[in-house]
Amino acid sequence: MPATQMPQLIFALSVAREMAKRERHADVLVILIDEALKEAKEDARRYGILVAIDEETELQ
Repeated sequence: MPATQMPQLIFALSVAREMAKRERHADVLVILIDEALKEAKEDARRYGILVAIDEETELQ
């Protein structure tokens, strides 16, 4: 994935995580999104991209 798209991926995964947390019986989905988010943040750090997404933010 191009380095320029990493922030968008991390944002999209963060939004998807918040949406999944609101659904019933989506615990496994939340775990999978958390893993993908963790990997995306690690990749961004490798590219030297500073990404600060608060994991506790909730959708309005």
